[in-house]
Amino acid sequence: MNTIELTPAMNAGLPIIRQLEQAGYQAVFVGGAVRDAILGIPVKDIDIATAAKPEEVMELFPRCIPTGLAHGTVTVMLEGTPYEVTTYRKEEQYENYRKPSAVTYVTDLDEDLLRRDFTINAMALSGLGVIHDPYGGLRDLRHGVLRCVGNADDRLMEDALRMVRAIRFIGVYGFHPSASVWRALQRHRELLRHVAMERILAELDKMMASRLPAKCLTWLLASGLLSRTKLPLGNVDKLSDPALRQVDLSFLDGINDLDVRWASVLLAGSWTLQEAEAALESLHMSNKKSKRILPIIRIHESMRAGLKELADRFLLEKMMERFAGLFLHHGATAAADWLIIQASIPPNSALSILSPSSLRALNKLLQDAPVRSVKDLDLNGAELAKALGKKPGPWLKESLDHLMLQTALGRLDNVKPRLLAAVIAREED
Repeated sequence: MNTIELTPAMNAGLPIIRQLEQAGYQAVFVGGAVRDAILGIPVKDIDIATAAKPEEVMELFPRCIPTGLAHGTVTVMLEGTPYEVTTYRKEEQYENYRKPSAVTYVTDLDEDLLRRDFTINAMALSGLGVIHDPYGGLRDLRHGVLRCVGNADDRLMEDALRMVRAIRFIGVYGFHPSASVWRALQRHRELLRHVAMERILAELDKMMASRLPAKCLTWLLASGLLSRTKLPLGNVDKLSDPALRQVDLSFLDGINDLDVRWASVLLAGSWTLQEAEAALESLHMSNKKSKRILPIIRIHESMRAGLKELADRFLLEKMMERFAGLFLHHGATAAADWLIIQASIPPNSALSILSPSSLRALNKLLQDAPVRSVKDLDLNGAELAKALGKKPGPWLKESLDHLMLQTALGRLDNVKPRLLAAVIAREED
């Protein structure tokens, strides 16, 4: 008999299992929480499976939310924490390669575990810490193998998203796919076109936010799945072709921010700004995330183009001017994110366009800049127009942009009289 100690998160949800058992119903922890507890990984979300039907669960607990009654799931609130409690079930024929047409409640735990995707997710844990493992999940965990429960073709055809989930588990946990899983994935990867892009993005985000994003991405590219999505993602072939790929993706593991990792992958794949916009739109990425990622691409494109144009003896000065203009226009956050990428990539990478000394200089410029937006200037547009006796127009923005740039570069003190004098002198030239 294999046993483990319950995690703190499981102990917090243990009263639910105890109350179900006292009422005569079997109840166990299931899913990813069991897998991670066995691996010694911190457990967050707790799922409970039980022989009790949804209405029976709701009778036992005063605070319940009928979140998924059609699939036998009730959310039980315990001391402010939600716990999904799902009735043992088996699933009927799947529709459109994504969801079962119906579910049937069962009383046998093994039958409930049989419907799950991979053996490592088909284990249960009792309230006493006893592991129930009818399909060899413990063995596969020990050997680092990802294997489907039952027939791999059947499991992946039931829900095509399981192919992407397989890649996530392989990459995140450092596993290898069983031969049956990998062959089934190759046979059925065209079915990914039936999966909503939002579901794919959720899996990709988990990969990119993991401890080993580079490994996840390497397996993902080897699988060919990114070329089979419902909406096109653009330049994936450039990343997956060994002859074309010039970027060692391992640098991703050293970047902590998820959005910066996304920007790094787009840059590594040589997505242009337009291609990146189209890819993020295809993934249905939120506007908030896109507005964080795309300015990084813009800054990279502009800096790379600018460095090609500059003469060597003026390189650092002109580079700093261009960079200052970019962070004033696109924001200091995007500029700092781009510098993080430049600091993380190997010096011989195709993405590297800054020498160590240039990188230090631009970091210092950004950190020391007395202004980062027009709001930081000690002179606003109304004051400037009044002082010059001119009506606002295009000249006003041009003048303020000039003041910001000169001030950011340390060439002009951010003091109202000095700023006014600088504009007047420029007008007289």
